[in-house]
Amino acid sequence: MATVQFILRDPSAKKKTSIYAVFYYDQEMIKISTGKNIDPGEWDKSTRLAKETQRYKVNEKLNSDLREIRDNLISSFDSHLKRNKAVFVNELQAEFKNVIHPPAEIKPDRITLFKCIKEYINTCNKATRTKLGYGTTYNTLKRYSGAMLKNELDFDNIGRDFYNDFQRYCFEVENLAINTFGGYVKNIKVFMDYANYKGYTTNTGHRDKEFKKTQETSDTIFLNDSELETIYNLDLSENPRLDRVRDLFIIGCHTGLRYSDLSQLNERNITGGGTKLTVRTVKTGEKVVIPLHRQVRAILKKRDGAPPNSISNQKMNDYLKELGQKAELNETVSRSITRGGLKVETSLKKWELITVHTARRSFATNMYLADVPSISIMKITGHRTERSFLKYVKITADQNADKLSTHPRFAQSQLKVVAG
Repeated sequence: MATVQFILRDPSAKKKTSIYAVFYYDQEMIKISTGKNIDPGEWDKSTRLAKETQRYKVNEKLNSDLREIRDNLISSFDSHLKRNKAVFVNELQAEFKNVIHPPAEIKPDRITLFKCIKEYINTCNKATRTKLGYGTTYNTLKRYSGAMLKNELDFDNIGRDFYNDFQRYCFEVENLAINTFGGYVKNIKVFMDYANYKGYTTNTGHRDKEFKKTQETSDTIFLNDSELETIYNLDLSENPRLDRVRDLFIIGCHTGLRYSDLSQLNERNITGGGTKLTVRTVKTGEKVVIPLHRQVRAILKKRDGAPPNSISNQKMNDYLKELGQKAELNETVSRSITRGGLKVETSLKKWELITVHTARRSFATNMYLADVPSISIMKITGHRTERSFLKYVKITADQNADKLSTHPRFAQSQLKVVAG
């Protein structure tokens, strides 16, 4: 049976001395200071506690503390024995020290805005590219905080005044595009919603009606059916690198898949006896079934039924420009973008503007021009509203006029002339 007794460090001392607790169990003994002390003249050797008389009334509290220490040591020992099925003296002694002298409670560091953002990035279930975007927003906010504020940006700063100041910083200091700033605002809203949910802040300044994502329609390109045919027919037999990129790009142009889905295609996605492509998309988790275009079927046949292996998004963007040059896509394209609050006009060759995302835009636009109902296209692209879908449709004024010319309203071969 385990017992605890109290002894004095120096019973013959002429001044106060320390009180020790001595634990006994079987053949084991552990001696540990209680952190209490007493004048030896006030110690009762028979009870091994302090004398409690009218003269030593104050010792009632001391004895109460010693009894509590004794009970806690016995309780700690019982837990140790139950947990280990044996007594490990060194471990038990350390546990006793924690009972008598509990370590100071370590208060967790206060969660700041930047710590919150890092936590969210590390724990959220988002695609890698989305997390990279969050990281870019974090870095820009850090630069803004260091350059524009006396104290580090924190939750309480987020509001209309911050929005206006951060916008000026992005435009005037970093010379960013309006859509880049809008992306930052969107991410800040995500971070603040997370902070509200976790209870890190009660500030909801990011929900102010003026705290809104800015956006302008970007002058992105699409490749029409004729241009895709040119790329498809390129002889790349001596260049396996571009051949693989071309095949993957053509599949994207006829399926409308995002890069995150395109990069993970394998033969198991080919269904319907080689007539369909079935994918559960990474971004939305929705099942998408797409009929295979003749060019896609030919590519799969060339590759024994398996889509080509993917490469990194950045590498593919680089190689697609090389591919566009080989296809002689030299049409001059004028672009305008608001950067630093100013409209900037540039002119580039079409091949310079090709990216992986061009495939998805080309799919949506070519299907739209072919009079495929928007709802059918949206079933594949995953757009939930026609408004968001139509942002992907890139047609010129002439193409729109050509499309309208086939409408019955404009297709009448004759007009009745009323005689005067």
